[in-house]
Amino acid sequence: MKYTDKAKRALDIAKRLSKSMHYNYIGTEHVLAGLLKEGTGVAAEVLSANGVELSKLLQMIEELISTGSDTMVVERDGFTPRTQYILERAEEEAVRLGFDDIGTEHILLAIIKEGDSAAARLLNTLGVNMQKLLTEVLGAI
Repeated sequence: MKYTDKAKRALDIAKRLSKSMHYNYIGTEHVLAGLLKEGTGVAAEVLSANGVELSKLLQMIEELISTGSDTMVVERDGFTPRTQYILERAEEEAVRLGFDDIGTEHILLAIIKEGDSAAARLLNTLGVNMQKLLTEVLGAI
């Protein structure tokens, strides 16, 4: 299954953000920031509507999450096992909802439903109501 152009762009942004912030891996936090920074997908719209600001998110990533010199990565593209898991769940969400491609909304759904990731913890720290976020993503699909 392939990604939509917006989802590909979001993951590409996540890679670049991770590198520019001197992380040696791409974590769920970078994917979340990528979804937001991509700016036009369902995920970006719903996150923005719920008060998630990119500058605040990036600041929290730098303050709260180590650059992880000892973080295990699955592949050379640098996704952590948790990120890999989220992307697999995103594919399941897309299939379950009857989509041919994985979109930003499916990645965000996987982050919300997984709950135990750096991205989910950041959303909670920002005071985002995860249930409301879930409802709005599903409503937007």
